Amino acid sequence: MRAHRPCSGNAIRICIALSFFYIGLWGVAPLRAAQAASTPGDSAALTGQVIASETRAPIAGATVQMMGTRLTTTTDSAGRFALTGLPPGVVMVEVRAIGYASGNWRLTLKPGQVIDHRFDLDLLAYELPEVVVEARKAARRFADFERRRASGMGYFITKEQIEKGNAVSLIDILVTVRGVQQVCITNDCIAKMVRAPPGCYPQYFLDGRESTPYFARNTPPHDIQGIEIYRGGSEIPGEFGGSGSGCGVIAIWTKSYP
Repeated sequence: MRAHRPCSGNAIRICIALSFFYIGLWGVAPLRAAQAASTPGDSAALTGQVIASETRAPIAGATVQMMGTRLTTTTDSAGRFALTGLPPGVVMVEVRAIGYASGNWRLTLKPGQVIDHRFDLDLLAYELPEVVVEARKAARRFADFERRRASGMGYFITKEQIEKGNAVSLIDILVTVRGVQQVCITNDCIAKMVRAPPGCYPQYFLDGRESTPYFARNTPPHDIQGIEIYRGGSEIPGEFGGSGSGCGVIAIWTKSYP
């Protein structure tokens, strides 16, 4: 076995060259591995548009989030968005927008793939409380009633007075008013103004419209919100004037009018 001899003269230059050659071979594999690890080709991207399902209009300001991660973005004025650097595989995407029901989508991302997807959101339906609407309608209906009551002309009976009196029929309420009397013909009793001539009976109004005496007189007391009674022509306002009003007017307002 020959012993290794040290390099000398021209041999020194050859030894140095061989040393750099072997060093180069050993360093190629790690360098290439580092370059491969830094290459973003294994990530995916998601682009798309968020629109309203009914109108097909774009939804601006919607939030798009990859569930289980911190990756999130918002849509622009055209409803468009983009998410890059996503890990490949099966992902869940959640989309939210004010006034719309949120939605979840299951997508499969492949390495280096860019997916463009459309996301439809359903508009949320809002129902107004019915009691609020009825209260406003009632306020409008009885505004004129209160205005005429404040004028001091005629006689007015309120719902509270009717409930306190426990009346069984409308005639029981009317005869409590001064200047109104009860006239009974066979088994039918009706109201008549004291100063009206015989056979002259008042004109009835039900919820602002002229009504037949029979229909108006049979209104249940518990359904009445208020009653206006005008005993002569000098008291009758223009709303209830007419050829049939000379014998007095009885205007009935019910609690609910269709």
